[in-house]
Amino acid sequence: MDELAATESKTETDAPSSEKTEEAVAESTAEEAVSESELTADEARDAELEAKKEEENASRRAKNDATALEVFQKALDLEREGEYRKAAKRYLDAELLTSDKTVKANALSNAARAYRQAELYGKEFDCIERLISEHMSRIDFTGAVNREYEIADAFFNGHRDAMFEWLPFIKDSDRFLEISEAALRNAPCAEPAGAVRLRLARMYLDAQKPDQSIEKFKEVLQLHPGTDSAYYAELGLADVYCQLAERGDGDGRWATLALEQLAHFEENNPEAPEIQWVKEQRLAIDKIQAKRLHDLAKYHHRNGRDDLAEHYLNQVVQRYGETEHAIPSEKLLAEIDETYEAPPDAMPRKDPAHYDFVRHPIPLEDSDLLIAPESSDGKWLLPIRDLKKDIKTDSRESYEERAGSNEAY
Repeated sequence: MDELAATESKTETDAPSSEKTEEAVAESTAEEAVSESELTADEARDAELEAKKEEENASRRAKNDATALEVFQKALDLEREGEYRKAAKRYLDAELLTSDKTVKANALSNAARAYRQAELYGKEFDCIERLISEHMSRIDFTGAVNREYEIADAFFNGHRDAMFEWLPFIKDSDRFLEISEAALRNAPCAEPAGAVRLRLARMYLDAQKPDQSIEKFKEVLQLHPGTDSAYYAELGLADVYCQLAERGDGDGRWATLALEQLAHFEENNPEAPEIQWVKEQRLAIDKIQAKRLHDLAKYHHRNGRDDLAEHYLNQVVQRYGETEHAIPSEKLLAEIDETYEAPPDAMPRKDPAHYDFVRHPIPLEDSDLLIAPESSDGKWLLPIRDLKKDIKTDSRESYEERAGSNEAY
């Protein structure tokens, strides 16, 4: 009985705690409902503000679009009047104001046309690049890229944009490299791409950038095989390798590449008029290689490594016997190796390549060396009247006497 009473008392004691728990849950639920209602109100306000802002932006865009159309019409009028530079600026203003993609594309296209008529090809190129990057689906891509190649050709031939309309003799900078690279990036296999790459390779070489020049020559050989551009690219690549070998070639890498490229060209074009140049370049590279090996042999000989010196000297004697370093190499090899007997200096070596010029006399033609005016049927000057009898050279005569003697004439 005591245990049952204890249990009942314990149950009566736990009842208030469960009621407190229910009250706490109810309070938290009420707080969450209040917070949710507050959030809903905030979201409603934000949505209202966003809608109002969007309405204002739509109204502003509509006004800007209307203004852009007015500016566009003014640009058309200026273009008809021949004010191409001002018209192009107006077109660009309209492109900036409007939000319509079609109007933007038309404004940029008209601006490019106006700059072309004003002979501002650099600014025309800027408009074409924006059309290609921003409005690809709204333009004639092939025509745009072909025009970029034409602009690059104009800059290569010396065109420069005038910086100021009232000072046409002040020119802007040369943009050939920039425009050519952009045209090649947009259409790398277009018809004029090979010639443009050749020009870029030569300009990079003249600017002391041989790595970029080599890259362009290789692109021509890879993308335009069998063309005239590839023919000249082979020669240009060999020329770059030869120049690099002449500047200094510690391990012989450039010389080896030059010889391989020259041999490749000679094999593919045995009847080419540049074969004589190829032979001379091979002889020049052989001299460079012989000098390098001879210097290496002397270095190892001074340091007591006659085995290495003999190795390099043998290469000079066997491979480059026609060069000027062959005889010193033979003498040094004879000092190192007693069994080797150097040939006499007077022994003829292989003759180097040389030009054979064919002389053609100037053909004889039957013609008058000098046509007298009176025999030219009026083509040249009229016959000059003989004035010798009018000239008085005797200074002892007075002025009046000379004047009186000339009155008869």
